[in-house]
Amino acid sequence: MSYPGIVIIGGGPAGMSAAVAIATHGLTCTIVDEGFDLGGQIYRKPTNPACAPAPHPRGEGLRAEVARLGEHINVRTGDSAWGIFDGLRVAITSPDECTELLQPQAVILAPGAHELVPPFPGWTLPGVMTPGAAQILTKTMGVAPGKRVLVAGTGPFLLAVACQLIDAGVHVVSVLEASPRSAWLTLPLHGFRTPAILDEGLAYLTKLARAHVPVRYGRVVVAATGETELNAVEHAPVGAEWFPERNHIETEQVDTLLIGYGFVPRVQLAQMAGCDLELRPDIGGWIPVRDRNLATTVSGIFAAGDGAGVAGSLAAALEGQLAGMAATQFLGAIDEATFTAARHTIEHELARLRPLRSALDKISALQPGLMSLVRDDTIVCRCEEVTWREAREAVCAGSTTYRSLKMTSRAGMGACQGRFCWPFLSRLVAAEVKCPLADIGPPSARPPLGPITLGALASGLQDK
Repeated sequence: MSYPGIVIIGGGPAGMSAAVAIATHGLTCTIVDEGFDLGGQIYRKPTNPACAPAPHPRGEGLRAEVARLGEHINVRTGDSAWGIFDGLRVAITSPDECTELLQPQAVILAPGAHELVPPFPGWTLPGVMTPGAAQILTKTMGVAPGKRVLVAGTGPFLLAVACQLIDAGVHVVSVLEASPRSAWLTLPLHGFRTPAILDEGLAYLTKLARAHVPVRYGRVVVAATGETELNAVEHAPVGAEWFPERNHIETEQVDTLLIGYGFVPRVQLAQMAGCDLELRPDIGGWIPVRDRNLATTVSGIFAAGDGAGVAGSLAAALEGQLAGMAATQFLGAIDEATFTAARHTIEHELARLRPLRSALDKISALQPGLMSLVRDDTIVCRCEEVTWREAREAVCAGSTTYRSLKMTSRAGMGACQGRFCWPFLSRLVAAEVKCPLADIGPPSARPPLGPITLGALASGLQDK
């Protein structure tokens, strides 16, 4: 068991910013990230820059800062944190399948978020993937996800990915945005304090227009079709609540569909540590309860970035900085006055971002029409191949929580432990029993968070 000062789980904008804040004040910290390099999803560094989009300048800047302060920052990329136990013991496994228990004095959770894809007919076909998965292919390996690609869902991330695909030479057929165009036109009213973000969005739209890629608002994918792989996508116009007008369905011949409806915070490690959660659908779902200093309800554990509520990379970096300062103050390395002054500055910057972020959250909020896409034979749990018919029968029999539904239908029993199916399946359950979503509850988490070999687990026991 090793004893670093502060362990930061996640090497994205929040994790890197936290590390820089900590190291600047002379403390040591360890960043644990399962990626090949620091940056997370948004600032992912290309493995082969010659055939992938250029790295984001903000990501490059943060990586440079971490490298400059390398004497105080231990970077462990490729390592996976799969458990947090009493006494702030963090279990990690390295690529060579060695498990280690870290015993820090404080922990900053910055694990980021994963994409949300509501189930619909054909969503499990090969060729259907998330925009983030396509981004990894193009950014990391310079590999095109397909030849004719349709991007669909909601949120500005769709535009960013579509532009990256264009830069990689991929034929993007169109971008389908579920929300109406009128809602997006109001963004300048909310983003006048953050013009650079608006300019970035306008640049995306300009690039798509020049590439003759239409952005079609108020449309959702209702089905993906194909025998053994995707060959066509059916989409339809929707109203304010996203119910499709099925008498106006269009069919698009494509070999790849990238579909995503926002992001879900990764809260599993916070759950394992015993942190209280609260439901905030406006920022992704269940998140850790935090105070003004980003401290969770467990002493010594702080949470920052999209893993504590989806707010984008700029807010994540600011929260990481605040969490790093708070952990530093928690360990007595800076006094209360220094911390309070720093917090005031960071909170001011976060407040400047909030109006635009709140407007985006409102525009892309999930609407009940998405639930109408699910048929009885639609798979709602990919790991265990559970259909909605099987899940609904269990719900009608009284299984209305994650634990009870898992036991009766096996939904959520697979390797992902419900991370991917439950955010939307819980909405289906709440609608079926006509109760608040909070009553259904979050998925439970247990170690190991991801699959590890028995050999890796045994190596950790031997070290202990």
